[in-house]
Amino acid sequence: MKNITAKLILLTAISIPVVATAGDVIKKASAHSVQETMDSFVTLIKSKGMRVFARIDHKENAAGVNLKMNDSQVLIFGNPKGGTVLMQKDPTVSLELPLRVAVYKDDDGKVWLSYHNPQSLKDSYNVSAAAQVLNKVEGGLDKLTSAATK
Repeated sequence: MKNITAKLILLTAISIPVVATAGDVIKKASAHSVQETMDSFVTLIKSKGMRVFARIDHKENAAGVNLKMNDSQVLIFGNPKGGTVLMQKDPTVSLELPLRVAVYKDDDGKVWLSYHNPQSLKDSYNVSAAAQVLNKVEGGLDKLTSAATK
């Protein structure tokens, strides 16, 4: 019986994606390469009507100045419907918008997708009145990033 219980615990642990938080940063382990994870995320957000404003390849940029680093990409994206509502409440929140995700490989070869929790905007900006928008953005980001990292 103990052996079966241990196997069930192990199977459960394997099937649950790793999610870590450090302050307002949410990190999700990806089962794919940096390129595949980011490509998947781009496809998902475009399918939801969001816009990609920029995709930055930090490894490529580092190589351009004869420096080396692990694969690392940042995507700047968003939906003006949500962002505009937040910026109407507090224009300085535009310092945090559009949204960004980082996908990178750490020194152990593990790929991560990270982003700031949108709820943390309430700590620095006067956007509490737009709690409904923040909840929607938070839930949407969670679903999309989880799908991209599976």
